[in-house]
Amino acid sequence: MSQLTQLKQRIAAVGNDAKTTAQGLAGFKSKFSTAVSQVSATLGGSSQNVDRDMVQALQAAEKQVDQAIAALQQAAQVANRYASSL
Repeated sequence: MSQLTQLKQRIAAVGNDAKTTAQGLAGFKSKFSTAVSQVSATLGGSSQNVDRDMVQALQAAEKQVDQAIAALQQAAQVANRYASSL
């Protein structure tokens, strides 16, 4: 097997792994968002700093999960496009 064929296969595998990981994170994000909403609703009226900090930390994590999903989807698309071009 030529080095070019091996490279193409490796890049395609990375793309597929990124896509699979993004899909798994999307499933996690759905459950996580539900939990964040429930915690926010429960603590929403609290005036204690520790409660607000908790909600803000969860919301920040939720946004970062979204960013990770988007980055993995982008990486998968680029890897698959590149592998196809070889």
